[in-house]
Amino acid sequence: MAPPIETFPASQLPYRIQAAANGKRRKGKEINLNECELMEMVQHSCWLEGVKQDLTVCKPIVKLFRRCAGGLVVETTAWEEGNQPQQARDG
Repeated sequence: MAPPIETFPASQLPYRIQAAANGKRRKGKEINLNECELMEMVQHSCWLEGVKQDLTVCKPIVKLFRRCAGGLVVETTAWEEGNQPQQARDG
């Protein structure tokens, strides 16, 4: 079984990525998420519907990541949503 992972608010992500998994500060300059390449991955959540459960329905789930210098890749989906201006969130 994997060890428990501490949860934290998305707003703390820029601070939290400054440390490696062992808790020590990462070497090099401070990481600025806004300067890292934005990437997108689409996963699908699927289920069966219909009287005979013969219809497969899938819903796309978009996940956002940032790829930073040094090979660090971090999921930023919740952080990206919290960083958008209100007008962009409203569509």
